[in-house]
Amino acid sequence: MTDAAKRRRQKRAERRSQERQTMILRVGLLEQDEKVSFCLVRNVSSTGIQIKLYTASAYPGEVVVRVADEDPIHGRIVWISDGNAGIRFEAEIDPVTLLRLQQKLSQERRRSMPRVRTTSHAAMRVNGRKVRAELADISSMGARVTTSRSLEVGTLAFITFPELPEIRAYVRWTEDRESGLVFEPPIPMKVIGQWLDDRLRATA
Repeated sequence: MTDAAKRRRQKRAERRSQERQTMILRVGLLEQDEKVSFCLVRNVSSTGIQIKLYTASAYPGEVVVRVADEDPIHGRIVWISDGNAGIRFEAEIDPVTLLRLQQKLSQERRRSMPRVRTTSHAAMRVNGRKVRAELADISSMGARVTTSRSLEVGTLAFITFPELPEIRAYVRWTEDRESGLVFEPPIPMKVIGQWLDDRLRATA
C-alpha cells in the first residue's frame, strides 16, 4: 500500500471516529421478515448503528430499527460478528434527528423499555389463588396480560410462562381484566431474548 493510500485510509478512519459517538447501552427493537426482537444499541451515527443481537435468526439484509420513540429507521444489516451487528441506514439521518437520538440514548435519559408483542398462556398465583392469564406483550422489565379475573393495583403476583421459571411481579395498572405487570427482579435480557427467539422458531 502506498503512503498516499495509507493517509487516505487513516483520514477515513478519523472521520468515522468523529462521526460515530459511543452511547450508553439502551434497548431497541429490530424488525426483520415480520419478526420482532430486542437489540441493544451500542452506538449510532448519521449513517448507521451498531447493536448487540438477542436473536439468532438475524441475517444480512433489510431491517427496521426502532430507537426510543423515534420513527422507524430503515436500513440493512451489513455485518454480523460475535452476536453484534452493523446496520447501514437507507438514508442518512438529518442532524436534528441524530441529536434527538443521542439525547434519548444518553446516560441522563431514563425511558421505559420497549416491549415485544407475543402471545402465550401463563399461570399466576395471586393471594394464594390460581389465575389464568394470556400474554399480550413482554420485556425484561414487565408484561401486559389478560387474566381470568380482575386484579388490584399494587397486588403481588407470581407468574409462570412456558419454559421460564416463576417470576415475581407487581400489578402496576389494571383495566377490566387487562393488567400491566412489573417484574421484580427483571428478567435478564439474554434470557428473555432467547425465550422469544425459541418461540419464533417454534411458530415458523
